[in-house]
Amino acid sequence: MVADKPNGMVNYCRRPPHRPLVQRIQYFFYNPEERTILGRTPHRWGVIGLIYLVMYICIIIFFSLCMCGLMATIDDTIPYYTLADSVIGNNPGMGHRPVVAEDYGLIVYNATNRTQVQKYVNNIDQFLAPYNNKSLLVNGGSNQRECGDVKPPRKEVCAFNTSLLGPCNRENDYGYSNMTPCLIIKLNKIYDFTPIFYNDTNNLPPDMPPDIVQYINSTTLPQQRRKVWLSCNGERPEDNEHLGPLKYYPYPGLSEVYFPYDNTPGYLSPLVAVQLLRPRLPI
Repeated sequence: MVADKPNGMVNYCRRPPHRPLVQRIQYFFYNPEERTILGRTPHRWGVIGLIYLVMYICIIIFFSLCMCGLMATIDDTIPYYTLADSVIGNNPGMGHRPVVAEDYGLIVYNATNRTQVQKYVNNIDQFLAPYNNKSLLVNGGSNQRECGDVKPPRKEVCAFNTSLLGPCNRENDYGYSNMTPCLIIKLNKIYDFTPIFYNDTNNLPPDMPPDIVQYINSTTLPQQRRKVWLSCNGERPEDNEHLGPLKYYPYPGLSEVYFPYDNTPGYLSPLVAVQLLRPRLPI
């Protein structure tokens, strides 16, 4: 709508002229009488564009300054909160393979069905791939070394040889084809976690599993006792009856040379293979 100026007086109450629908649409996009585009003159569009340009430039500068301040307080390798101060805490959880989503954490298969066996074999193969092929690691495993019982120097990590898992290997289908299935156990990574070891065989916790106590008492060197011990049991007594006897490879524990975890590239968690030697089959 254009202000009328009869006798030099501005009149804002003038009724806009009636136009056909097509012309109204045309005038909405460009009004040749008022020289407006979408209701505004090029000068007004320029002013609005300049305002938004300055506003977004200020927002980008403010956001960049905030991000620079945030990134200056973050270390790429060290978490801001660790151990007890973190959400995870200082008690690491454990994971296992195989884990097949459609089985809801259960391992159910027929040993004579190759397709069912292969499903679990492939799952473990995928998990062990970085252990068997160092080229899959970020740095190609260039800083891995065989440690034995000696911790590696800084910036180096201990390699884990999957041949230590004994008969729980690819050639034996990890025991699934002959009804002695293996579970691969790992300790979840927690930055700067340093375990407390039981070096004194006369001062073991009263609730320590008997098989671990027996193994510790059979050791002869202090280094053999400096491990994070692992023992598997059923949730209920009848579960233990179905599990049957178990065998651990290379031993029921994780060596101290893999701790503490400090986010060094090429690090792989130590593993323990637990084999069910004579699990009870369903009737």
